[in-house]
Amino acid sequence: MHVTLGDLPPEILLLIIAYTLSSGSVPSNILCVNHQFRDAGVEWLYRNLCFRSPEQLRLFAQTGQNTGVVLRSVTVDLTGKFARSDVWQHLREALCRCRDRTEKMGLGKKQILLKALCLRLHSYSRDTSHHVFEEALSVANPRVFRWTGPDPDHHFSTAIVAPVASRLCRIFGTWSNIQDITVTNITFSVDPDNSVMPLLPEIPGLRTFYVGQATFLSAGSVAAIFCINKMPSLERVRLVDAYCESIWGSRIRRSDIEKAAQIMMFPQNETQYEGVLSRIRKLLTCEKKTERIIGGDRVEGNIFLV
Repeated sequence: MHVTLGDLPPEILLLIIAYTLSSGSVPSNILCVNHQFRDAGVEWLYRNLCFRSPEQLRLFAQTGQNTGVVLRSVTVDLTGKFARSDVWQHLREALCRCRDRTEKMGLGKKQILLKALCLRLHSYSRDTSHHVFEEALSVANPRVFRWTGPDPDHHFSTAIVAPVASRLCRIFGTWSNIQDITVTNITFSVDPDNSVMPLLPEIPGLRTFYVGQATFLSAGSVAAIFCINKMPSLERVRLVDAYCESIWGSRIRRSDIEKAAQIMMFPQNETQYEGVLSRIRKLLTCEKKTERIIGGDRVEGNIFLV
């Protein structure tokens, strides 16, 4: 029996087309095969938006058509020459257009419920449009959020600068849908007053929090997540190659978090500290992943930093 791709059930055909499109091929190559391929391909493309240049973002924001497809995920992958500071304006316009569509479809009002929002790009210290970045991400309400640096894993670079990092942590608190957060290549602000505020706001539904290749991360701000916030759904916090200062200093170890928690809670809450300590040891792991060729914090043996 001779079977063609056109004879396949729609759900299987959609998987094949999705795999082809996600591999980075030119969409028109497969969408022009026949009307079945076009219909399935357009549905997948508009359900899982992926932008690989600011020009794509700009054109979508200005000319994107209403296909009647419910948006599930948004990916912005801008590396090298494509990373420009005006990307936040384009992203805000694109997400606002998607939000307007969901309003017309009767599926939402203020924010777009997404399965995932993934960024792979640099932010810039001299960028004056940080408020636009905050406005852009506030339009979304993802279940999974990932912002990773565009450079290879073995390159320790900063993709999320300190002013953006502080705004980003505030935005997390506005996402009622968020469950999993991953941020890497991030640097945090140095607090001259040594005040201890939780790194994250109270997020009842958060399950996992991953911080990788981080600098100037305060052990006290991490400890405050366990000492001050409730976070009843939290299952795991991972700090991977997280440094308390620059990468020439030492990585954060779990004992650093435990000591910071002890300082915060003693002597008034000695009994509660035992519960916090138990929770830290249950949920938190500090790990090494990428080792410097020379200098810096040399960790031998186990990847877990106790």
